[in-house]
Amino acid sequence: MIESGDGWFVADSEGLAQGPFTRVQLQALRDSGKVADENLVWTLRESEWVPLRRALGIRYASADLPNAGKTEAARTPAAAESRAQKTAARKSPAPTTKAAPGAPPLPGTGPARPDDDWRRSLHGKSPAAVADALLSSARSGELAEKRERAAQGLRRLLARQIDLAVLGGIGWALLSVIGLRLGLWTLGSPQVELQEFGFFAPALLLLAALPLEAVALGLTGYTPGRLLLGLRVVDRNGAAPGLNLGWQRAGRVALLGQALLIMPFTLVAYGFAFAGLVGTGRTHWDRALNLSIRSTPLTSNRWWAALVVLAIAWSLWFDGMWMRLAYEALLTL
Repeated sequence: MIESGDGWFVADSEGLAQGPFTRVQLQALRDSGKVADENLVWTLRESEWVPLRRALGIRYASADLPNAGKTEAARTPAAAESRAQKTAARKSPAPTTKAAPGAPPLPGTGPARPDDDWRRSLHGKSPAAVADALLSSARSGELAEKRERAAQGLRRLLARQIDLAVLGGIGWALLSVIGLRLGLWTLGSPQVELQEFGFFAPALLLLAALPLEAVALGLTGYTPGRLLLGLRVVDRNGAAPGLNLGWQRAGRVALLGQALLIMPFTLVAYGFAFAGLVGTGRTHWDRALNLSIRSTPLTSNRWWAALVVLAIAWSLWFDGMWMRLAYEALLTL
């Protein structure tokens, strides 16, 4: 991302702009001798081409100017003759030579690189036009990257809804079995109790899914929704994060990313998380835990499979099927 005032472009020997560079990078190029003080530099702040020494605020005395000796030498007859020869060589057409049949192509006669046409289209244009074209290209790439991040954010949101329905339903069914075994409630009452919570029922479903999600993330990096949608949580080494980070991430997502599914705070949390993901490529909990999300391309079949699983899982929860499955499992024990 190029922030206003931080972009520096340097004109090379062919008149093409190279960059953008930061001020620190430009100073390092000057210190290493790769860029001279007389090279033209274009900055976003000044919006014009200026010598490097002016852009960096460097002052010279007239006796210390780097080109003082070169200017005197350039006025000699030998220098004038050399310039005339170079001009004639540039104007004369280069001889064309064909390679023998079956031989590899001669240097300079092979296929052009993908960006050769783009660079050739900029050749001969004014430095300002070149800089504008480079900035436009950089901004187009940044916009495409943000769109890709937004698409991944929608995939992650859909995966989370699948996890909530699947893991939350299974977790609540397990709690029902445990409660029945311990005599905390009678047969058939857990679903009624859950419905009586009303507004806070989704929060209980989230808490029931939390342990299962933490274990699945820690051991494999996947959850049911992420597996269907080609997403995986990995650490800095590209491996599953482990149980410790799995628990931390699941807890942070439940509290900061979903606000415990208490409306309207959940919508606000979703909005902040989505904006952070589009802007930086990672949510704040992934940055804090040094985790990242790997994604793979999806086919239309996997999208449809994810939607079908989401619909079935939520319908099972709403009509109390998870509770009935828990009771049947209890009867078989």
